[in-house]
Amino acid sequence: MSVKTNYIEVVKDALLASYKKVLSERERAKVLYGKQKDIRTKGDIDAGQAIINSLRKSNLSLVAYSEEFERVEIKPQAQYSVVFDEIDGTLNYRDGFGMLPHGSILGIFESTDPKFNECLASGYLDFNTGNLFYTVKNQGVYLVEGWTKGNREEIQIHTSGRKSISGETFLRVVPDLYTLGSLSQHFTQYANRAWLGDFRSTAVHLALVACGSVDIFVAGDNCYIPTKKETGEEIGPGYLLVKEAGGVMLDWNGNDLGRERIGLHEKKTFHVVVAATEKLGKEFVDEMHKIPEIVNYLKKKKIL
Repeated sequence: MSVKTNYIEVVKDALLASYKKVLSERERAKVLYGKQKDIRTKGDIDAGQAIINSLRKSNLSLVAYSEEFERVEIKPQAQYSVVFDEIDGTLNYRDGFGMLPHGSILGIFESTDPKFNECLASGYLDFNTGNLFYTVKNQGVYLVEGWTKGNREEIQIHTSGRKSISGETFLRVVPDLYTLGSLSQHFTQYANRAWLGDFRSTAVHLALVACGSVDIFVAGDNCYIPTKKETGEEIGPGYLLVKEAGGVMLDWNGNDLGRERIGLHEKKTFHVVVAATEKLGKEFVDEMHKIPEIVNYLKKKKIL
């Protein structure tokens, strides 16, 4: 069985199982518990269980890490791991009346304590449109529009965004306003210039960078609610999507996240700049380091 047939079919089956479970009953959007913006719906739980059940049917020995289920032993003596977010954009799912983006994102990794660059295959399925973004290591990124509706036509996508900050007035930057917290004011200037804003879904932001609709996505660890900090359930699988499309995922010092452990079961948090090119990402980090409030924040966090 080929790499593409094996790993990516496991990814697709799990994403489709999640989609079908969530879309079968609207009542799953009901909030089970949570306060302010940190919520959990029945849909989150059911989506996660559908993904886990799908993974159990695969021929891979897996351990799974997710936002809601944390760590689940899919099969004993695991050799691989799966990192996923049941529904990224839960608020959009709950309040969007089918108009705001949300969906499942999932990746398969070649170790049980995975690093970002150990992802073998990953995918994101948007529940509203049924669009599937998927990638296999060293094989590029593909979009299937209306995949859940039966379409099978694949389009290879590329970041194709701005290559450099120099001379760009309308740089398309999406700041994650929630994870940036009080620092978000330093990034909204870009959104005002180029109309783009926060779509309230990290997976959507990553997919938009991968397909060239967004130049830069920036997120942090400066949340007002600690449980909503940027952990690895979306950016873990999203790393391969962005890299295979020609982009980069950097920390706020301009280092590629590839060799970092995802550490989702430890709730390890990250500061990320996702950019269409390495040059653009590093230039953007340099611009951030010219802002005194960000420099002071990095020093306080002991990451500068």
